[in-house]
Amino acid sequence: MRLDIKHWEMLNAIDKTGTLRQAAFVLGITQSALSHRLAEAERRLGGLLFEREGRRLRQTAAGRAMTQTANQIIPALQRAEFDFQQMALNKTTVVRFGIAAYSYYHWLPAFLKVMSKKEPDIQLELVASATQNPMKNLQHGDVDVILAPGHLAIPGIDAIPTFQDELVLITPNQHRLASKAFIEATDLTGEDYLTYSKSAQPGFEYERFIRPSGVVPHLVTVVEVTDAIIELIAAGFGVSILSRWAVQSAIKNGSVSAVSVGKEKLDLNWSALIRESEPASSAARVVSRRLAEWFKT
Repeated sequence: MRLDIKHWEMLNAIDKTGTLRQAAFVLGITQSALSHRLAEAERRLGGLLFEREGRRLRQTAAGRAMTQTANQIIPALQRAEFDFQQMALNKTTVVRFGIAAYSYYHWLPAFLKVMSKKEPDIQLELVASATQNPMKNLQHGDVDVILAPGHLAIPGIDAIPTFQDELVLITPNQHRLASKAFIEATDLTGEDYLTYSKSAQPGFEYERFIRPSGVVPHLVTVVEVTDAIIELIAAGFGVSILSRWAVQSAIKNGSVSAVSVGKEKLDLNWSALIRESEPASSAARVVSRRLAEWFKT
């Protein structure tokens, strides 16, 4: 390696603060010392990381790529040090956990109780932001285990099956479709449709149910938070096709109604995703196995 850790820290600090002066303050050195450090890094690499425009710095294309890498490795190293301190003090292993697609945690307290009894040396830390870009967060080490719906075949990722679910149409209680045994795709014609994703997810309702029919809902609105979608549906602002499991609290308390999608229904499998590189005895694999056991019972 041509660069030392101090150079990677420098790139991360400059990107976060925007100026050499502020970056030097964050790093606890003088601006002159940071300028020398930057020049040293460029000399070692044999090219410019930044172009000078008066007192301002502008990243070169190569510099931007290096900065993106710095922004991945510095937080990862900081987390590793933090986890080490936690383990050294408490003799526990921290496993960061998140859910893809749905922000739904009603089941988590019960699972945490089981984990505390069966795996007292593992501490689960919820990463709510993992809902956005879950695969990227997993691959970059921001999260260790992702509970995810759908069929996922991704290089470098292991999927441990956890439970089977169903995609259902969620409607207001008094909606014209609420009393049907199941809906056909044509039933969505003219409906205002709410979705949590800006893009069609493989294995979900658009690919398997809506697109093959050629039906186009009247209006499609993206609402990125599942809880907000439920509140809007309950208030009569549209319908949506969602995981039955993920919104079962709202179904059970009568806030909304659920209708099967198609006569054969749309099944949805959930899996615990971990990095393929995780050793067989790693805490992340233990958590994924415990998840599968817990959902089966």
